[in-house]
Formats: sequence, C-alpha cells, structure tokens
Amino acid sequence: MAFPKILCVALFVIASASLVQGRTAYRGGQRPYRLITYYLQQQFGVNELGMVPPARPPVNGTNTGFGVEVVYEFTMTAEQSPQSEILGYVRGTAIAVNNTAASTTFFVQNVIHYDDGFFQGTLTQQGEAIFASLPWEFAITGGTGAFRNAYGFNVGRFISSTPTPNGNLITTFYEASVFFNH
Repeated sequence: MAFPKILCVALFVIASASLVQGRTAYRGGQRPYRLITYYLQQQFGVNELGMVPPARPPVNGTNTGFGVEVVYEFTMTAEQSPQSEILGYVRGTAIAVNNTAASTTFFVQNVIHYDDGFFQGTLTQQGEAIFASLPWEFAITGGTGAFRNAYGFNVGRFISSTPTPNGNLITTFYEASVFFNH
C-alpha cells in the first residue's frame, strides 16, 4: 500500500513543479517572440542588378518579363526617411514567376542583416509576393546570431515611390513576427 502513496506524492510534486512560473514546458502557448519593424529603402537603378534576362517579354501594361531575375542589396531604416537610423540591409534575389497585365508575382529569397544595438544577426525569408497596395507576406525560415533557430512571418506593405536621378526610391514597411526555438 506504500506504493500508491509514493505515486500520489510524485504526481503532486510533478503537478506543483509545472505551476512554477518560467519552469513549464511548452504546451501550445506562445513561444519566445519578438516583433521587428523596419522600413526598406529600395533604390532601383542603383542597388540591384539583372542577373537573368526574361524568358518572355513583359505583358502590355507591365515592366517585367516572365523569368527575369534580379539580385539586390537595400538599406533598412528605423523610420520612413532614408536618412533615419540604419538598422541593417537586405540582400536577396527576386524572380518574376508570373506576370499579367494586372500584376507580376515574384519569388523572393532574402537574408535580412539586422542590428538595432540590442539584437544582431540575420534572418532568412522566402515566398511569393505581388508588390502592390495590398500587404504581402514572407515566411521566416531561419536565422543566425540573436536569431538562431528563428521562424515566423514578415508582412510588408507599400509606402511610397519617389523618382530620383538614378531611378526610383521605393519605400516599404515591414513587421516581422519572429519566434524562437531556444
């Protein structure tokens, strides 16, 4: 009869330990999380390079032919102004995978190099996007440094397009919801 009493004590200890703050195992609740916001300053005509020519010419009403691939490096800032605090840069490629008169869909792969003074590291992201007035979303598929084992999603939206002597400065705003497997 001593065995059931020991079993009851053991279950009580396990149940009590699971109620201690910060000591519980993950059970479907929110994992450690960080929201990163930034503006991407995309200076087209300067910081991008066409790598692969289009397999098909642009459809009437579009500027991009199917299959064109572009590699780029753009600056990330804390505020909408390109002169605001620099948080890092985004390097990546975009391939036009579908284009119609209404829109062009790109497959995008990026590495986000982030440093706000507290968190330093990289995030990788990928996905398809139609860069229009509606928000688009990329999957965060990993990271390094402070973002090691990160995953999540990054939602972007168009802010402005300003003609410059070298092309166009397109500003977009991003909110990256980053979760950690630590």
